[in-house]
Amino acid sequence: MDWGLAIAVLYLLLPPSIPLSYFGFAGIYLLAMIAGIVSNVPGGLGVFETVILLLLPSEVTAPAALGSLIAYRGVYYILPLIVAVVLLGLYEINQRLKAHS
Repeated sequence: MDWGLAIAVLYLLLPPSIPLSYFGFAGIYLLAMIAGIVSNVPGGLGVFETVILLLLPSEVTAPAALGSLIAYRGVYYILPLIVAVVLLGLYEINQRLKAHS
C-alpha cells in the first residue's frame, strides 16, 4: 500500500502530458526502486532519479521530470518529518503542562 500511494504521488506530480497510464508508470517506479535498493545507496538517492529519467518517455522533458522528482522527495520524506516534529513538540508541551498542574 505504501508503494502504491508513493507511485500515485509521483505520478500526480509529473506533467499532465505524460503518455503513460498509472500502471505503466508503476512499472517504471518499481524498476527504479529495485535499482535503488540493489545499489545500496542510502534512500536510492540519485539512482532512483536516474532510472526514472532514463525510462520516462521522451515527451517528458528532463527539467520537468527532475522538478517532479524533487517535489516527490519533499512530499515523501520532508513533509512527514515536519509533521512528526510538530506532533512531538505538541506532545512534549502537553506533558509539561500536565506535570505542572
